[in-house]
Amino acid sequence: MSKISKNASFTILLQDLEKMLSAVAEVRSNLQSLQKDWDEVKAKVSSSTPISHVLTPEDVVVSKQALQGLAIEADQMKTLLPRVINQKFVSASTKLNKLESDLEKAMKEIDELRMEVAHWKTQAETAVTDVQREKRERLELRVDVQELTSQLSQQSEFCSSLGAACCTLLWRVSRQEETIHDIVTGARSVEFLELVSTSVQSYLSAYKDDQWPDQRTDEAIFIVALCGVATNIAASALGREQLASNSQGRQLIDTFVTFVGEAPLNKSANMKVLMLMTLFNISINQKGVKYLQAKPGLMPILAWHVKEEHNHECRANTLRLLLSLVSDEASGLRLMHELKENLPLSVLQQLTTNPQAEVRDLALDLLMDIRRFDSEQ
Repeated sequence: MSKISKNASFTILLQDLEKMLSAVAEVRSNLQSLQKDWDEVKAKVSSSTPISHVLTPEDVVVSKQALQGLAIEADQMKTLLPRVINQKFVSASTKLNKLESDLEKAMKEIDELRMEVAHWKTQAETAVTDVQREKRERLELRVDVQELTSQLSQQSEFCSSLGAACCTLLWRVSRQEETIHDIVTGARSVEFLELVSTSVQSYLSAYKDDQWPDQRTDEAIFIVALCGVATNIAASALGREQLASNSQGRQLIDTFVTFVGEAPLNKSANMKVLMLMTLFNISINQKGVKYLQAKPGLMPILAWHVKEEHNHECRANTLRLLLSLVSDEASGLRLMHELKENLPLSVLQQLTTNPQAEVRDLALDLLMDIRRFDSEQ
């Protein structure tokens, strides 16, 4: 029972009790008045004064029998009224005691609720304080992150600029045979090959699904210079042997093949030209050509590149690589079948009329090899 309902019940009970007490008082007053009148009547009757001299115009003559009935009723009311009043009083008292007990219990519950509210209020204030502290700390961390991001961006730009400058110089120097020998046999050759692979992979992952950056940026110049150094390494016999023999060199080959297949067309031509030239130079090596021929999915990538790439240098290097791969006697037949499945002869025939002489001549050579293969079957 709620506090409000208990108070309402208690108020109603008090009002009923007050009404009963008022009724009892009224009955008692009427009884006293009736007794007084009765006493006066008896006094007048017992006196010797004639009744005609006793009565006044306001008096009423009542028969003795009616008066006796009224006296009997008055006696009955004296007997029954205390019982009725006592029963109602006892019932009201019981209800009142119950209400007082319920009220005490409700007050106790209210006190407990107040204590619980005070406890949770304290907890809430503590939580608000903690949240405000965390917000301040988070704001400070955000400011620190912004500062670190700005510093990192500046450092990245500086590293890209420095890397672009250094690798461009290395690219020019690596045109000398002595420099290639020093790079390949040096203590840092493995780390350099890993650097080239990792840098190209990161560049491709960062931009292949996003807007391809301008090729004049320091980052792009850095990647192009690394690819140029790799191309110069593959141009030497010692460099080709190193790339085809160790795991870092083969990882570089895989990275270049993936880049050719996933980089956007007509936007990364300067990088692809160097990578395709690197792969062609590696195909001159016996170990290198076997590794390329055994690589799954290479022929579909090269065939797709011939069909879709419009840069004439990329097309020329792709055709040159295809000619090198299918000319090997060991795996040439298998690769020729795979090439015919992915590159229609109509595409090669169309390329034989290309305005670029290099593309035109290479497409004609590849078409003649395919026809020669068909005639021998």
